[in-house]
Order: sequence, then C-alpha cells, then structure tokens
Amino acid sequence: MPQLFKGMEDIEEAREQIAGSSFMGGLFLGHPEFHLLCLPDEPAEEKEIGEAYCRTIEDFLRRHVDPDEIERTAKIPEHVLSGLQNLGAFGMKIPKEYGGLGFSHTNYGRVLMLMASWSNILSLTVAVPQSIGIAMPILLFGNTEQKKKYLPRVARKEISAFALTEPQTGSDAANIQTEAILNAAGTHFLVNGEKLWCTNGPIASVVTLIARVPSKRETRHGQTAWVPVREGKGAERQVHTAFILEMNSEGVTVQQRCQFEGCRGIENAHMTFSDVRIPVENVIGEVGKGLKYAFSILNVGRAISVPAICVGMAKQAWQPTLDRVNSRVTFQKPLSQRQTQMVRTGQMAANLFAMEALSALVWHMADHETYDIRIEAAIAKIRCSEKTIQFLKDAQIIFGGMGYETADSKRVRGEPAFVIEQLVRDAEMSRIGEGATDILRPFVAREALNPHLEKTKRYLDEHGSAFTRMREIFNLFQWYLPQYWGHWKRKPLPSRQEMRHPNVHKHLCYVEHASRKLARAILYALALHREALRDDQGRQSRIEMVGEDLLTIAATSLYAASQSRLGTDAGLWDLANEVFRTHRVRIDRMITEIIHNDDKETAAVGTRALLGRYPSLTNGIIERGLDDYLSKGTVRLFRQGQEGFVEHTVRDKNVVTVLRP
Repeated sequence: MPQLFKGMEDIEEAREQIAGSSFMGGLFLGHPEFHLLCLPDEPAEEKEIGEAYCRTIEDFLRRHVDPDEIERTAKIPEHVLSGLQNLGAFGMKIPKEYGGLGFSHTNYGRVLMLMASWSNILSLTVAVPQSIGIAMPILLFGNTEQKKKYLPRVARKEISAFALTEPQTGSDAANIQTEAILNAAGTHFLVNGEKLWCTNGPIASVVTLIARVPSKRETRHGQTAWVPVREGKGAERQVHTAFILEMNSEGVTVQQRCQFEGCRGIENAHMTFSDVRIPVENVIGEVGKGLKYAFSILNVGRAISVPAICVGMAKQAWQPTLDRVNSRVTFQKPLSQRQTQMVRTGQMAANLFAMEALSALVWHMADHETYDIRIEAAIAKIRCSEKTIQFLKDAQIIFGGMGYETADSKRVRGEPAFVIEQLVRDAEMSRIGEGATDILRPFVAREALNPHLEKTKRYLDEHGSAFTRMREIFNLFQWYLPQYWGHWKRKPLPSRQEMRHPNVHKHLCYVEHASRKLARAILYALALHREALRDDQGRQSRIEMVGEDLLTIAATSLYAASQSRLGTDAGLWDLANEVFRTHRVRIDRMITEIIHNDDKETAAVGTRALLGRYPSLTNGIIERGLDDYLSKGTVRLFRQGQEGFVEHTVRDKNVVTVLRP
C-alpha cells in the first residue's frame, strides 16, 4: 500500500482500521449516517451523580484552592492534591471495584470543565493521570494482576504520568530512541534513554513508559508475535512497547522541571534513564504494540480532557468579558454599542456554544463502546483548542490594556484582577499537547482517505507499470462510476423526532449535501494529484477542516434542539444559526480549494526563504541564529542510531562535538 505520508511508516503500521460505528467515516465518503448522532439521553441517575460530584468539587475549590497562589508560586499546594485524592478526583475513570468513582466519560468531562473554570492548571494535573497516565493503558490492555496492583494506588493515593515524547521526537512518536533491552536471564529489561515534557513526571510515583525493545518475530499456535531477544542479540527490529515504570527505580533521574510560557503550576519533567531495571511482568499488553496503545489512550485526552479544559477556560472568561463590554465607555459611548465589539462578542458566543455542543456530543459518543471516535476525538481536540485560543484573544482585545496587564499588577490599584492574560498564555498548551493541530489535521485526512487508498493502491503505486495502471483505471472506473453518480443524488434524512425541527432539518440537509460535494472533491483530488497528495498538507488540511465544520454544524443543531426540548434556553437557536451561517461560507470555499488552490506558489516562496534567498530580511538588526542563544558550557545530547550519544558543547560560540560511548 502506498504511504500517504512519507516517513510515517511505523505510525501507519500502528494504526487500526475503523471497526466500530463512525459518523465521520461515512461523512467523508458522502453518506453521513445521522442516526449515529441521535444518541439516547444520558440516564437521569448518571447525570445526577455527576452534578452532585460537581457540587462537591466546587465547594472544595472555593474553600481550599487559590488559583492566584498557584500562578504566583508555580506550584499546586500539597494539601490541594491530597484533598482531591481523598475526594477521588484522580480516580474518576477507574472502576469502583478498584477504588475509583467509575464515572462515565460525560461525567468526567463535566467535572474537568468545572475545575478548569476555576483553575485550568489544577484541571490539567487531575486529567493527565486519568487520560494518558497509568490507569487507561492498564484498564484497556493490562492483565488482572496489574489492575489489582496499580489501579487502587492511583485511584486515591498516588499520581501517575505518561512518558512518550523525547527531545528529538514530539508528534513524531514512532522515532523515539529510548531502549529497553531484555537481560541475559530474561527477568528484567534494562532501560536507557530520556523523556521530555512528561506532565506530572516530578510528582508521579508510577509512569507509563514507551520504549523500543529489540525483538524478533516468532509464530506460536498459528499466531505471529514479537518476542524480545536477550541482550538485544539477533534482533530483527526494535519495536515500541509499553511498560509500567516505578519512578523510585534506581537509574531514574528527573533532570529538570520544565518551565513554559504559561501553565506555570504544572509539574513537567525532563528525565533520563540509565540501566533502569523493569521486571518483565511490567510489560503492558503485548511487546511491539506500545505505539498502538499510545494512540488509543491519547484518544481519551483528545475526546474528553482537552475539550473539557478548553471549554472551562472559555466559560471562565465569558462573564467578565460581558461585564467589560457593558461597563467600559470610550469617547462617551459604551463598547457594547460599537459594531466592532458587537460582532466580536457575537462570534465569541457562537464559538463557545459550538465548542460546548461538540464536546458534549463526543463525550456522549465515547460512552457508547460501539463507536469508533478516533476521527471525532481528533476534530474535537482541534476545534476546541484552536477556538479557545481565538476566544481568549478576542476577550483580551476587548479588555485592551487591562487585558495585557497581569492580575497581580491590576490588584495593586484595586482593579478587578481577572486573569485574562494568564488564560491567553495557558491556552496555547491545548493546541500543542496530545497531538499538535498541524499533525492531527493530516491524521484526520488519512482516515478520510483510507477507503480510497485501499481501493486505489495499485493505481497510486508510483513504481507500477503502465499496463498495471491502465488495467487498474478500468477496474476503478467500473467501481467508482456508480459511487460517483451516487454522490449527486440527495439522500433523505432519517425519519426521527430529532430531525423534525425545521432548523435541524435545514442544517442537516446542508450537511448531507456538502458531504456528497466533499466526497466528489476528494475523488477529483485523487484522480488529478495521485501520489502527490501524500505530501500535500494543504489539501489534507482542507479535507479535515470541511469535515470539522460539518460535524460542528450537526452538533450545534442537535444540541440546540435538545436543550430547547429541556426548556434550557430557546435563544440558543440564535447561536446555532450563526454557526451554520458562518461555517457554510468557509465550507463552500474550502471544498473548491481541495481541487484548485495557490498553495504551490506560497510554498515556493517558503522554500526559497528556507534556502536563505532573502538575506535582506535581516538587514538593519543585530543578527543572531538559534545557536547564538546557547549559553557557554551548554551540553546537548543527541542519539545517533546504535552509535550512542553525540555530545555538543558550546565553548565561546564554537560547537565542539564529541562522541559519547
């Protein structure tokens, strides 16, 4: 099968075919199954449990948590962490039989959103152990002994973390270099390497570690599996494997607590491993499936944690922003009467509603195990992170100078010490963590294109003969012609109560129409650009963004209808209609640009810039390159294959390279 993305072969191998129900899988093919979005109402008793716990957490936050103190000291007090542990906040997703609360995904998201509206740092600290810490991989892939041993520990007593990223590998997770080699006796793995940006690493007692294990293939009982080789001898390949790592193990060193632009209170580690012994019984699941496990558990963070924290942050800023617009007077006129601010506030309201609607939908889908939500999870993460950043930036613009000044500085003068500039700084983490936007968009496009890639792999094979391609063109023509004509035929909406509301019917009819139009555009792009599409991230991103907007329209329409039935707020249709109006303009434009766009011209300018063809752009300044910012005596380590580490030491701006054995 041709690789859509060069250099991502290991990631491609780790991905699984969509097995469960997927609304987005059908939408990209031109036949969205809207009944998949019409889920049963959340059980009343389940909702009451979540809301009651939210009241408990709210009381704790108000009485024991000072968000300003966390920002000033860059530290969450120990009594706050222990108090939340006693309340079970670190074990919301862990089943009751192991000491957890056994919450649904919806209740978990509900609590995180509430916490983020008070302290997004605290919400993030609570979310990491449950979304990507030790609990999820053990729950999903661990054995009975591991569940009994570790889940009660992290449910109410200890904090866990997830160690995947390395200094030279961020979203490129397949290229991690940390090794775990089985010892001669076959009892332990010896781990060497390093991990970076491990959230909760400095305060965690146990960590999920992803490392490469020298292994060979063996066939047992008709099944082929990777088996680790002792001392790495005779290995066919180094395969990604998940381990339970006790942080008090000898050889584990937290080298640094990383500091960032925002999120000052999080505990984030750069740590190294030197001959760390991990017992063989601490392997999670099967050897060689660590990358697949990592992607599976990251779905939880993308679907639940990141959207919940983002919506909570945006909601925290909403009322103070309204207060500012309504109270601030400039040139004898309130901001609320100026059209620029009316438009900005209207966009903010629509975006906030859309984020909440999309989050609620994906959480609810996650609670139904028959769904495969990997595409929906990625879209929810992209949408909520990007729109939260925009939302908070818009709020900061409304606050003007007060939005740029820190809360402590405003407090000195008796001004409302609202933390908008902190929220703006902190929100950027959501765009980067658990899959950066520029990585997730091609990921969604890959899933959208998969049915076509499977069908057209011989046609797209650049090494195939002309005869093979001609034969494939004939075969594909016979298969695709009925599919193509079907993309011109309107399909009626399901006969369901949810679809009968006039606005829902109008919006979903457009989604169905645009879905068929998108499917045709994808076919045109494949036919016109063939293998060139694998590196065309501009077209890939547009495919994702169209799907993202269509899912958002559907989510907001159904959410507005459900809230109206509950008598929550009839005015929500103003917001749903605004989402529909603005999104369809962008959708129509982007579908056209999937086929024809000007990306090549802009990319050509970028290529020339990267080659240094525009030296005048640094005229008139004191020019410094990246290495000029290295301090004298700085040591940087880079792993180079099996050779070991290469040490770069900066001495008087000269970089001296030494091979470290």
